[in-house]
Parts: sequence; C-alpha cells; structure tokens
Amino acid sequence: MSKIVYVGPTIPGVATRNTVYDDTPPEALQTAIQTAPYLGNLVVPISALADAMTQIRNKSGAVYTMYKKALTYSAEN
Repeated sequence: MSKIVYVGPTIPGVATRNTVYDDTPPEALQTAIQTAPYLGNLVVPISALADAMTQIRNKSGAVYTMYKKALTYSAEN
C-alpha cells in the first residue's frame, strides 16, 4: 500500500489540501478528477511531496500550473 497526498487547494466537499490517503483518493475527489482531470495531477505519491510543495511555493512548474487551475474549480461547477 502506497500513500498519496492531495497538494491542491482545499475544495469544500471534495478534498482538503495536504491530506494523505492510502492508495486511492476518496470518492468525492475521484468524481472531481473525472470532471476536471487536471485535479489528478495534484494527487502525488508521498515521495514526490517535497518537489510538489517546492513548485507551489516557488510558483513555477507543472504542479503549480495545475494548482492555479484548481483554484477556479468551484467556479466551474
């Protein structure tokens, strides 16, 4: 069993930032990923957490690009 972390912004009723899950995101997040596939890029293995957080903090990289897009997720739905 491998741990994964959601590094995107908190989306009420869907996911809370920096929440750790066992193997699979919860159903609400899985449904959101089906609607907005870019959210899947914000679920990273624990081993990639430091890099993902660095990208968000430095406001650069693919993870940060998806993070910015996720900030508009609730407006899309």
